[in-house]
Parts: sequence; structure tokens; C-alpha cells
Amino acid sequence: MSVIDLLFYIYFGIMGVGLLVMLVLIPLWAALHHILPSKLDPILFQRPFFKSSELLNYRVFPLSLFRSLNYVYLIALPTFAKKKRFKGFNEPLPVGLSTIIMCKLHAALCILLFLMGVPYLLISIWGLFAL
Repeated sequence: MSVIDLLFYIYFGIMGVGLLVMLVLIPLWAALHHILPSKLDPILFQRPFFKSSELLNYRVFPLSLFRSLNYVYLIALPTFAKKKRFKGFNEPLPVGLSTIIMCKLHAALCILLFLMGVPYLLISIWGLFAL
């Protein structure tokens, strides 16, 4: 087996696993997008945490997905989220254990997808110039 064959299998293996991850990630994001804004908008979707332009733009789809992603980030990685966007927020969030688990799964899948994307991109660039 040559190096080209090995990279070919790695390339399409990453693509296949990435598609499977996306098949889980997109419906999970849709569910969280449906659940989180109704619970967290009255508490968080206001001026100190979001800019005035974001308050206007994040009300409508598709940009409202970014609002949901910020909420997922706050629930899954609260230490980091409170250092960046949600500075000074110390109230308990009105979410259940199942929502917390879904948010942590969503964040883990996003990180996994990013980590898979780096070698995928590197192999793609190498393939462009090597062949």
C-alpha cells in the first residue's frame, strides 16, 4: 500500500465520519434551537451580553442559530463563556439535566468536527499541489 492509497482511505474515512457526525449534530442543534431561546431569552438576550446589532439580527432565522450556539456554549462550557460573552453572569440557568447533556454533546461534536476538519483540509491542500 502506497502513501497515496493510505491518504485516500484517511481522506474518505474522515469524510464518512464527518457526515455521520453531521447527521447527529444538525438535528441536535435544531432541537436546542427550539428549546433554549424560550427559556433563556428573558434572562440573557439583552444589552450587556449582546451588542445592539446582535439583538436586532439574532431575532430572525438563520442568524438566530448563533444566539442558540451562544447559549449552548454557556451551558456546556460555562467557565469560558463567562470570561468572554457572559461576563458578570452568575445566576442559575433554568435548564434541566437533559438539556445540559444535549448541550455538552453538541459542544463535543462541534469540537470533534473541527478537529477532523484540520487533517481533512491539510490532505486536500497536499493533494492539490502534490498531484
